[in-house]
Amino acid sequence: MSELSRTQDITDPEGLQFQIQIDDIAVNACDGETVLSVLLAANYKQIMESDREAVSGAYCGMGVCHCCQITINKQHKQKACQTLVQPNMQVETKQNRFKQVGV
Repeated sequence: MSELSRTQDITDPEGLQFQIQIDDIAVNACDGETVLSVLLAANYKQIMESDREAVSGAYCGMGVCHCCQITINKQHKQKACQTLVQPNMQVETKQNRFKQVGV
């Protein structure tokens, strides 16, 4: 299994550490941080694909803009900035269920 490095952290990660999967690649995460902070630390910039197939990244980082909606544990349109990481969490970026199921 491959593993992503956190190259964009501003400070060293602290606290209980575990791994989550981002697009089937393991990434270290810390208890108490959001999915968005892990994505940004792993240098993910483009994370969401809208219903109109436009790719975007997080804009506000506080749940207002809806630009960080991704698939988390098979649940579509979850806000990465409002979701705390949990061990073994499955995160999928740039997934759009309307495009996947042909709706």
